[in-house]
This record gives sequence, C-alpha cells and structure tokens, in this order.
Amino acid sequence: MAFTHTNSVRSSYVAGGQDIIFTVEKTETAGAEMNISQAITTDSITETTDIVLEYFEFQTANKARSIYIRLDGFNGALYAEDSAAAETKMLDLDAGEPYTWSYNAGTSFPAGTSNPMVDDTVKLIIRPDVGAGTETDGTITLKLLYIPE
Repeated sequence: MAFTHTNSVRSSYVAGGQDIIFTVEKTETAGAEMNISQAITTDSITETTDIVLEYFEFQTANKARSIYIRLDGFNGALYAEDSAAAETKMLDLDAGEPYTWSYNAGTSFPAGTSNPMVDDTVKLIIRPDVGAGTETDGTITLKLLYIPE
C-alpha cells in the first residue's frame, strides 16, 4: 500500500496595492508513514527540562521522503537520540511555525530546507527554550513519509 503526502507552500506578496498569491506543491509517495500528535507540558520547576518521546524509532535517514514537524505552545529544539545515547539536534522550532521538507527527486523542497531525520534514532527529545515557562502546555506534531526497509 502506498501513502502520499503533499507539501504545499502558499505565498502572498503585496506591492503597489496588488496582492500576488501563488501556491507551489510537491507530492511524494512511499510505502510507510509515521504520525505523532502528542500533548506535552514543560517541567513544573525548570522550564528547559527535556521532554522525552520514547519509542520513536527511525533507522535510516535517507529513506525519508516528506516530513512535517510543528511545535505548538512554546519555542524549543528537537533532538534525536541514537542507540548509544548520543544526541543530534534536528531543528529549532518556533511555536506554531511548521517545518516542512520534501525529497523532490533529491533537490529538497522548499528550497533551502534539508532532511532533518537522523540515522539510528531511538527517541525524540524536545528541549524547551528559555522563556517557555513552567507547566506550559504544548503539542508536538510529526508526520513522516518514508521508504520502508
């Protein structure tokens, strides 16, 4: 069974009283997907304490074909931890601003983005930024299309 994800970027540019609106889309198809939408809360004492998402396993980063990641509620960084407990920063995320990436035949879409996935990932870590506040509710959303091994 194949899954399809469409990465659509809509732009609006206003100049001289004219609003120029256009949309560019890239569609990817692959045999597997992972989806996470999880409520999270910052620590009650130290706002920058890691929030760990156990049981997220992704072995081979170059198998990814499309990804959507969004952190709502506060700003933070997303890290991958591998089986040796080494952490690799994947992305900085601002609250409510999604990160999207599509393989696009190896040229990446939108321009300037790259595949944030990390080989041998066994868990994800959200590290809230200073200023996130204590006991701040949020949500992490991740949608990943990939070629199964």
